[in-house]
Amino acid sequence: MALTCEVCGNQIVTASSRVEIDGAILQVCQSCAKRGRPMMNPVRRARPVGPRLTTRGGLSEPELEVDPEYYSIVRRAREKLGITQEALGRAINVKTSVISHVETGKIKPDLILARTLAHYLKVQLLISSSDLDQAPR
Repeated sequence: MALTCEVCGNQIVTASSRVEIDGAILQVCQSCAKRGRPMMNPVRRARPVGPRLTTRGGLSEPELEVDPEYYSIVRRAREKLGITQEALGRAINVKTSVISHVETGKIKPDLILARTLAHYLKVQLLISSSDLDQAPR
């Protein structure tokens, strides 16, 4: 069974690493390992509570997608914090134009940017695909 990097999603060909990124312990490829702190003896954490899907190979995380209302969630959360698009961009290391385009819906953030925005703004931007399919239209 091939491992996939929990940050970039690429298949891990060589040795994998366990690192801590923003408090989460992740199995990552060598190129993503530099983004976090190496974990020699990771602390055992309680199993996450939430939906899990059963596959032939065992349990796996549900597929996540960006909430269709991401643009208004990001804008409202930023305004609630009282910060400008420029300040948010500096804080998460992206251009102001990216923040502007996300807030106007011109671009949809990828999973990494969505996680970064969600973490910084303390909002929920990712939802499981099954929840998205069940939502009334």
